Amino acid sequence: MKPMMKCGHAANAEDENGNPVCVICAGITPDAYVVAEMPDLSGRRAKCVYCERKVQSSTDLPFFEYRPNEEFDIYYCGCYGWD
Repeated sequence: MKPMMKCGHAANAEDENGNPVCVICAGITPDAYVVAEMPDLSGRRAKCVYCERKVQSSTDLPFFEYRPNEEFDIYYCGCYGWD
């Protein structure tokens, strides 16, 4: 399970020292470099931002973003490829 970052995304990279980081928010907010407390994802669902495919929320989903104040978290399922 990947750690959650304070920006709301699951860590999707490491910095030069091996620390988790969110490359989506790196350089935009310092929260991209700060590990947050792991949220309880039990019973939560995530929706692909493009095709709206729904799956069980997990920090292991690609580009996962926890959205506690919304019905669904978001991620990318690969529906448009990985290029």
